[in-house]
Amino acid sequence: MDRSHTAAHTAARTVVVDDTTDTFDLKALVSACIHLARRGGAIITEEHEKGQLDAHNKKVTGDTRAISEMAANEVLTVADGRAQDAIITSLRGMFPNLRIVGEEDDELVPGNEQPSTWSDVSLIEHPFDVPSHLNESLTATDVCVWVDPLDGTKEFVMGNLASVSVLIGIALCDRPVAGVILQPFVGSDGGDVTYGAIDVGVFYNGERIDIETKCPSDTIIVMSGKHKDDGGRLSVAVGRLDPTPQVLSLNACGNKMLRVILGEASAHLQGPGASRWDTCAGEALLMALGGVVTSLDGIPYQYTHGICYDNANGFIASRSPELHYRLLEALSIHE
Repeated sequence: MDRSHTAAHTAARTVVVDDTTDTFDLKALVSACIHLARRGGAIITEEHEKGQLDAHNKKVTGDTRAISEMAANEVLTVADGRAQDAIITSLRGMFPNLRIVGEEDDELVPGNEQPSTWSDVSLIEHPFDVPSHLNESLTATDVCVWVDPLDGTKEFVMGNLASVSVLIGIALCDRPVAGVILQPFVGSDGGDVTYGAIDVGVFYNGERIDIETKCPSDTIIVMSGKHKDDGGRLSVAVGRLDPTPQVLSLNACGNKMLRVILGEASAHLQGPGASRWDTCAGEALLMALGGVVTSLDGIPYQYTHGICYDNANGFIASRSPELHYRLLEALSIHE
């Protein structure tokens, strides 16, 4: 698929929403999430240009180790907090009854960002036809939005900017239904954006991704470099596949899931360490393309507000059910 940035995909007209109802319009909600992902991306690029990231360990006060020695989920910068502040404060203003989970704790978010309003949001221009049964199901009781304001914070600090993304996932009845992934440092005009919903479709910069789009080989697996040849469960399982797949070593969960969504890889294998905000958006988009995401033991994750948010059993994200089941089989063999 051509990954060049296409023309703007949103109309100039603004969105009019009745915020007195307890049912959300999915097209309006996704349009708002696209705008806010771009808003978060603009903050991230602004802080990068300043060069004063204030990178530190958010879990261990006074950690003097170099950022390169910290775990990916330990690193925090000023950009993380500002981006989450802008996204979540704006969503709460636009959708007063919407439940939202953000990666960063409230005390780590500055609370100084001016919220976006509906006058700032443009409705998706191209056909984004939401089935009536889906819109009618989007109630305040059943919908929750999952926000990772800066996925790949460690990569951001290390200068691997193509790995950075803003992730906003929408869950319905505890399962992913729609998502937005913005790459602020890829493409132009605010970054490349991939978004969509189950029963609607997936779009890359406004261009629909063909559900039949496949990667060049059905055995290209993307995974973290630390797992590639470590002799652990993931690398051993990959070695059991016939033919032996090509392994692409990349970092940042959203970045790796996006490779599968865009057809550049067949599957993403991830060990424990990711959380629901890392996977909600990508899982929704993969499901919309006929893909499958489960734990390494084949169990789907529930995106339940107020419950443990860790993806403690790792996960497989596959573009095809057939490859997914082959990977599950390889992972299930005990020597």
